[in-house]
Order: sequence, then C-alpha cells, then structure tokens
Amino acid sequence: MNKYNIKFYRSIKKILTMPMKLIFNTKVVGLENLPDKPYILAGNHKNMFDVVILITNIDDEIHFMAKKELFKGRILKNIFSKMGAFPVDRESVDIKAVKESFRLLRSGEVLGIFPEGTRNKTDNILLPFKEGVTSIASKTKVPIVPFGISGEFKKNKLRLNIGEPIDINKIEKEKQTEYLEEKVKELILRKY
Repeated sequence: MNKYNIKFYRSIKKILTMPMKLIFNTKVVGLENLPDKPYILAGNHKNMFDVVILITNIDDEIHFMAKKELFKGRILKNIFSKMGAFPVDRESVDIKAVKESFRLLRSGEVLGIFPEGTRNKTDNILLPFKEGVTSIASKTKVPIVPFGISGEFKKNKLRLNIGEPIDINKIEKEKQTEYLEEKVKELILRKY
C-alpha cells in the first residue's frame, strides 16, 4: 500500500526544519515523554502546518493517517506516500486504513492521527474526538502519546506540548476517547 521512502522523508525533514524554526519559532516541551517505538501520536489539528511541526520537531519518523482527498493528484499522492502517509475515508469505517495502521504499529513504527478527523476551524478548543485512535491503540496494545499545539500561527509563536504516554487499556472502554480528548485539551491549555 505504501511507497514509503525513509531517505525521502529525512531529506524533506531536513529541508523544512530550519524554515519552520524561523517562521513559527515553535517551543517544544515534553520530548522526554516519547517512548520507544511503536506508539501513536494523537492531538489537535488547527492548521495544515501541524503535520510539518510534528515532523520537524520529533526525531522518529511519523506515518500519518490523512484524508483520502489529499491523494487524488498523482504528484501529491506520490509525495505523501513517500513520506509514509496513507489515505483514510473519513465518511466511513475505513478497514483498509485500519489494517495499514495495525501493520505499521506491528512493524514498530509511529502512527500520527488527528482524532478530530478534520481541521478545527471553530473557536472551540477541540472538535469531538472520533473513537478510531483509541480502538487501534487498544487492539495493538501500543501507547498513545497525546500532544497539543497551541499559539497563533499568524503571530509565529507556537508551542508543542507532548504528554506522557497513555496505556489506553487501563481506561474503561466507554471512557477511553473522552479521556484522550481531555488529556489533549490539557496540553493545549498548558502554560509552563
């Protein structure tokens, strides 16, 4: 399914890192919370640059689950696939995307998911989380590392707060998604 190319990923990361630091001046807190792979990175999604902020500030390569619409054009499909991203149909339970998530995690990789399912263009801190991420974590028994990106993109001052890993299987099944949502919200609002 994936035409992932680690050399391509690292080259793009290298090219983007300095401009991203200069433009957004992102303060990163909590890198020490990142466990050994595999794990799932899950957090808020306000801006199209969220993915680039994560890629340029986290050492591990991240395979993002991304909306299928991004894979329509041949050039973009090729770039996203080489970066390790894979498509998901947000309108249904996408079995193919779920299987790819399992495959990546069982291969010891890092999976990046935005549980809101789309960019939050509202004034709310978060959109309601979809249950897919907690379900994937529960079935694969890998930790979820919550993150919160806050600040103003237009003012070029951002903050990436990375929380402690969550063993979702220690949380009551009916409360798992709500628990994750609360942790991400705390990280968005956290000031050090």
